[in-house]
Amino acid sequence: MRHPIFVVALLLASTPASARTPTADVILDQANHYTVKIRRVASIGLSEDEGTSASATGFLVDRTRGWILTNAHVASRSPATITVSFKGHKYVPARRVFVDRLTDVAVLEIDKGAIPADAVTADLECIQPPRVGNPVAIFGHPGDLSYTATRGIISSVSWVFPTEIIQSDATINGGNSGGPLIDLSTGKIVGIAAASYRDTDDDHSTAVSFSEPIRPVCQILDLLKAGRDARYRQLPAAYATAEDDDRPIVATVFDQASGLKIGDRVVGINGRKDIRNSSDLANRLRGADGLVDVIVDREGVEVTLKAATFVMPEVTDNRSIEFSGLVISNQWKLDSAEFQHEGYPVIDFVLPGSPAEMTKAYPSYHLVAINNRTITDLEKLYQFLSSLPAEDEVSLVLKATTSADQFYRQYHLVTLPRGKPRWLKASQSADD
Repeated sequence: MRHPIFVVALLLASTPASARTPTADVILDQANHYTVKIRRVASIGLSEDEGTSASATGFLVDRTRGWILTNAHVASRSPATITVSFKGHKYVPARRVFVDRLTDVAVLEIDKGAIPADAVTADLECIQPPRVGNPVAIFGHPGDLSYTATRGIISSVSWVFPTEIIQSDATINGGNSGGPLIDLSTGKIVGIAAASYRDTDDDHSTAVSFSEPIRPVCQILDLLKAGRDARYRQLPAAYATAEDDDRPIVATVFDQASGLKIGDRVVGINGRKDIRNSSDLANRLRGADGLVDVIVDREGVEVTLKAATFVMPEVTDNRSIEFSGLVISNQWKLDSAEFQHEGYPVIDFVLPGSPAEMTKAYPSYHLVAINNRTITDLEKLYQFLSSLPAEDEVSLVLKATTSADQFYRQYHLVTLPRGKPRWLKASQSADD
């Protein structure tokens, strides 16, 4: 009876090394050949970008297209000059192919001829969800260090408004942003390092790391490769969540023709059910053309509706106006549909050292009137500013939230020199 068992043991022991998962040292050595350094130079911040320069991480995902994955906050949603380097090679220019509005994900493109011969494409885990407890490593360039790894385990996959994130105890520091979260049990990429969090009110707390899951990113890449629209879409509704259930419940309806009602729990899209949270819902709406079938639980009864989605503009197509250091944009937040009855432009950024910095004009304030006129269209606003004599002063009525208990808002009157108005486009380089 012992002989067959001994034979099986021999067979198992002689399994070729190629059939086994590579060891951690092999996996991390491989990461040297797909991980890159990214430099971003910027001086203006749009859509709540800081408007600063930074160094970060990315990784190669498509050699034939020259595509590199990183964070949206690395690629920037603002005018920026971006360069990329592989280990031991010079920096080369990169352009933004896609910057997501919901998730902290961006796709960069470099000349495929600039990709070194020894570079490899990262292996993405597009099928299996990340497993809690699996050993992982974050690879990148923290601080002044280069091509280094930190290890830990996947602690959870959680929905933290407004997106689903992977929590791990593999350390993320400044410079790691955009780097691969590698499952050391398979060698595949399961996430993109995004941020770390520590409770600063607790001296004994330690930082936890958050990464963007890679599976929804695979969907974005597939849509882009097929030439389809990968932008963020949403149903004409806002959602609530219960304390013990993340599934989206309709809280407000913007288009009654959708058939949605307050209290509907959205459980499926186009036949696919088991929606986990509003981030999962948004991912299922990507690439959806025309009307979609929305499955809702309405007081215990399953109802299927046909609803239109609306899509947010491409980030890199955004245009803003700058004059006297004040940068004015259209409303860009994902829930701005709730406030479209006003449609006021918003102050997006104030240039340091400019005349605007010396006033009470702050980012997030709404431009209610200019020279006593309400102008909500940016093109018309630019034409109006350009028509004024250069030496004129311009008066702005700005609406702000207030800290006073008795009011929701307050207004400021700000006066600035007209200066020379100019267009800013998110896709332009920092030098333009």
